[in-house]
Amino acid sequence: MNHKIMFNLKKLFIITTMAVISSTSFAVEKPNIVYILADDMGVGDVSALNPESKISTKYLDQLASEGVAFTDAHSGASVCTPTRYSLMTGRSSWRTELKGRVLGGYSPSMIAKDRDTVASLAKRHGYKTAMVGKWHLGLDWQAKEGKTIERTNGDTTVDFTKPITHGPLDLGFDYWFGPSASWNMAPYGYIENRLLTEVPTVTVKGSNYEFEPKEVQDAIAAGVKGKHLKPIKSKYPLTKWDGGAGVKGVTVVDAMPKLTEKAVEYINQQNKDEPFFLYMPLTAPHSPVTPNKEFLGKSKAGLYGDFVIETDWAVGQVVKALKEKGLYDNTLVVFTADNGTSIKGFPISLQEKYQHKTSYIYTSYKGRVQEGGHRVPFITSWPNGGVKAGTTSDAVISLDDLYATMADMFGEKIADNAGEDSVSMLPYLKDSSKTTTDRILVHQSFAGDLAIRMGDWKLSYLNKKNKTRLVNLKDDIGEQNNIIKDHPEKAEALRKTFAQVIRNGRSTPGKKQSNEGPEVWKQIEWIKAVK
Repeated sequence: MNHKIMFNLKKLFIITTMAVISSTSFAVEKPNIVYILADDMGVGDVSALNPESKISTKYLDQLASEGVAFTDAHSGASVCTPTRYSLMTGRSSWRTELKGRVLGGYSPSMIAKDRDTVASLAKRHGYKTAMVGKWHLGLDWQAKEGKTIERTNGDTTVDFTKPITHGPLDLGFDYWFGPSASWNMAPYGYIENRLLTEVPTVTVKGSNYEFEPKEVQDAIAAGVKGKHLKPIKSKYPLTKWDGGAGVKGVTVVDAMPKLTEKAVEYINQQNKDEPFFLYMPLTAPHSPVTPNKEFLGKSKAGLYGDFVIETDWAVGQVVKALKEKGLYDNTLVVFTADNGTSIKGFPISLQEKYQHKTSYIYTSYKGRVQEGGHRVPFITSWPNGGVKAGTTSDAVISLDDLYATMADMFGEKIADNAGEDSVSMLPYLKDSSKTTTDRILVHQSFAGDLAIRMGDWKLSYLNKKNKTRLVNLKDDIGEQNNIIKDHPEKAEALRKTFAQVIRNGRSTPGKKQSNEGPEVWKQIEWIKAVK
């Protein structure tokens, strides 16, 4: 054989072999991603983050000891739907037509089918994608003949025998199991892929339930399942199902065990050869505050604390499953929350009674632009990814950052019309000593009020109070002092930056994008009014 041809064949063989080895190696090195999102849980609820916590979260503490705990992590908003939108897309929810509040169980889908999501991003890089848990981003149900579906009439207008046409499966997920929205919203049942597991045949009455620990324990001791949900008078947490269509046999207490079971089942079906992305948005400790009997009395913070213990248990079961399958070391595990604690689920009077500060050193709770509304626990582990065990990071990060972080992991350049408010946190995962200096964050309240944060400075405006506030978080983490009169130039600089972030349709470098809805809406009128 001609020596030149032989040389070229050998060269081709070497190149091909290297490519195969490289491809195989890359496939093996692709990390699995498990992202667990608690519902309404404050920084102070994790004992690893709050030395004075009355709740011992042993599984989360263990996760923190095996990875990095971020102390300056923020949800995209201080309320459910907006945070979930920005987590899924890397784009702030206030850029959509939803300028405030949340969606309902029958609201239409708010993520456009052509909008890239963390699930579709993972899927095109060879990942299997699954979601087990609460969606709360709207679904396109099909209506009964001659009916029109609205948020408040879905019980009677939705044809539950017909598949959902626009939901998680149309936005990158291969599989979904969970409720359509919060566990206090109809329909009360679990959707698997495009259909409820059963057609609703019962009507759940809208009732307020309050729990007295002794009465709960007595009912359980008597072996009468569900009897502890009878209305009683007490000063304990107000919890409720709002009422509406329900699936027979589904109870107010079974969401957490069922979702945990499904997540563990999914992990047990995986192997080391195919990477997977599992998104697990929990229903707890959001109201209804209904811990199962085995968790009652396990905390020193009443029923709410016991529900956090159940949430901690769910995380522990997922991590245990990963370890037993030999997948843990090559899995990026993230635990966080969609916003701070709701005072409906854990009233201030009870926080005082149990001496448990769910927001830790931060001011306020869910639904507010103060730190307690959106500063959330954020714990990660990834042994094979270089995440150093038992470390903390003070880098400013956001739940919006999942999109850019995954793109960074996959080596994909983000398109101009995707992840507009997302920044990769990969550098801070690999080196927890790295910090941030110029990160721009926008915080959103339940009412749609906005605040901007750059460095230690934070400028906010509350429409209801018609008041602009400037604080320096380094000097005043409790946000007690409005120093706008002392630093008018800083307030003006933040106002101008905020206006630019709004006009550009993005807070990151890139081509200008458009926001949906009106060019100016009531929650941003203050930006041009500030002098």
